[in-house]
Parts: sequence; structure tokens; C-alpha cells
Amino acid sequence: MAQAQDLRQAIASVANQSGPVFSAYLSVNAAIPENQERAYLVRMRDAMNDLGVPEELQRRVRGYAEAETHPRARTLVLFAGEDGLFEVYRLHVDVPETFRWGDPNVAPLTLVMDEYEPYGAVVLDAERFRYFVVSPLGRYDEEIKGSGFREVDLRPSQPYPRSHGSTDMDPAGRTQQAKTHRFYKEMGELTRSVTFREGVRRLILAGPKEVTVAFRDALPNELKDRVVAEEPIELGAPEGELLDRLEAIRERAEYEREKELLAEIRETGVRGPDEAITALQEENRVYHLAVLWELEGEIRWCDNDGLAMRDRTAEECPYCGQKTRTRPLTDVLVDLAAARGARLDFMRGENETTDTLRDEFGGVAGLTRY
Repeated sequence: MAQAQDLRQAIASVANQSGPVFSAYLSVNAAIPENQERAYLVRMRDAMNDLGVPEELQRRVRGYAEAETHPRARTLVLFAGEDGLFEVYRLHVDVPETFRWGDPNVAPLTLVMDEYEPYGAVVLDAERFRYFVVSPLGRYDEEIKGSGFREVDLRPSQPYPRSHGSTDMDPAGRTQQAKTHRFYKEMGELTRSVTFREGVRRLILAGPKEVTVAFRDALPNELKDRVVAEEPIELGAPEGELLDRLEAIRERAEYEREKELLAEIRETGVRGPDEAITALQEENRVYHLAVLWELEGEIRWCDNDGLAMRDRTAEECPYCGQKTRTRPLTDVLVDLAAARGARLDFMRGENETTDTLRDEFGGVAGLTRY
């Protein structure tokens, strides 16, 4: 996998393109009803026509997207220019679908890269040990398995010590127990190395309970607090089924994280678009923003100052006097979060967290520094 620094450099090179660039954040998640029968191809075609993208560049973009019959992503990100620029990224998270012809729109990609936490999944039983990573961001040339997971090759210096029926009451049993402990300690150190290298902040342990409990006890202390789930799982299952189980565990852990976030915002945060934008833009005290995926609405925006207008009828910016324009509220929140260094969490689906965010917080809420 390309390391984070390499990806930041690639994003910076796109951002510095001088000519007009077609930027597309295309929702290709097959689980979303609006994407059935690849309807996203029609949406992108219509957007390019509306934006006035040159026909030759349109053909190039359409040719690539149409050939991607199985995108292996939730969001496909494309940057294309008439000078030969053509960059593709695969996001394993959902972000709002947007299209732009002009300055490169790299803010959502930067947010995803900086703020979405990669998950690690250690899957082990009495004979095998596997480590998977699901990261929000992938390049077009990466080998990604189902649900965004890819396997990291870990090779212990010795095989798993097999039991020969001894107990811890006899010398052979105590020797076996010591070998098993050493094995777990070694695998724990390997896990620590990969976890730090991949930037994994949340760790899943999966396998027979007695094995995962023993492995967790042997983990380095700095990893124990990163374990967010321990689940029984059968390594002998087909790989597709195994990865589906891991994805279900990850989604459940994310759901719990979102519940905790909203509970914290309820105690100390701001709620509603107006209050959140004021605290974010004018006071710079929002550091974590929760936004409903289906958020609707528009707001006035000044391109010169990079500011949202509290007066939604203001056709001129009160600060610089230049003309403002109307933008989707979601796009404005993405840009403001990127400019103010705030983490942005999109919440989607029909569940308790999205209901709370919609009904109690007006679709937008944020944690504040003070």
C-alpha cells in the first residue's frame, strides 16, 4: 500500500494543477438503492454536460468509469484534465457525491485521509494467525479484498505450538504453556509493528474466545486500549464469508462510536447548522463535526474569503463586497472543516444515531474545545 506521506504528495500535486480539472466524487456503493444498475454513470454524464467539461475529456472519463464494472469501493474519486492528468482513488467510506470543473476539489479526499480511522482485524485460532487492515483510502493499483479489507503478511519465527494433551500441572504442560505464551508475545509485537505502521487506531480480535482472550493478555499495553471488539469467528469459513463477518463487526463498532460521539455532543457541544457554522467558522472552536449524510439545504458562500454567509439572502459578501453564490450546505461544511482542522463524520443509514442526529440536533452537531 502506498504510505500516507506518498498519498499526501499525490494529492498536493493534483491540488497544484493550473488548468481546469474535472473532480468527481462518485458514489458507487452497491448497497445504496440509487446506485442500482450503475445509475451513477448517468449522474456523472449529466453532471459533466451541465458543467461544460470538454467532450474529449468526457469520453476519457466515461470510458474509465464504464470499464469499472466492479469498483471495489464505496466512493470512486477521479481527477482528470486536458493536459493528461488522470488520478483515481478508491474510498471505502461514503462521502457526498460531488462534481466540479475548475479548481481541483481535493478537500473531501484530504478529510477522508486525515480523519477516518483505519481498522485492524487480527483473526486467529489454535493453528493460524491473520491480520487484515481496512483503510478508508486506496489507490487504483492496490489489491483490495471485499469490504475494503486487505491482508498483511505476518510471519512468526516459529509455528504455533501444538498441544499434546498435557496440563499445566505437569512439566510438559508447563513447557507447552510457556511456548504458547512466547508465541503470543511474538505475534503481539508483530501486531504492534503493523498497527503503528498502518496508522490503525481501532483493533478487532476474532477467533475462539479462549484464544482471543489469551492473545489480548499478551498484547503490548499500548495496543490493549485499541481493542474495540472481540468476536468468535471460524477461520475455516470461505474467505468471502470471513470478510463479511469482519465488516459486520467493524460496522457495529462504528455504530457504537457514533453513539458515544453524540452522547458527548449532547453534554458539551453545539447543535444545528447555524450554531455549528458560527462556532466552526467565526470562533474556530469546533474540533469534531457530525453531519447527516442526507443533509439538505443551501447556503450563501464567498469564494474570495472562503466564508459562509449567516444571511442566506446576502448576494454580496459583507467583508469583501464580492458576489456570493449558493452552495449545498454539505459542501460548505466539508470546506470549512478542512480549513479549520475539524474532524468530519458523516452518518448515514436508518438507525438510532441518524435519527438522533436528525431529530435532536437538526442534522449537524459538533464537539467544541471550550
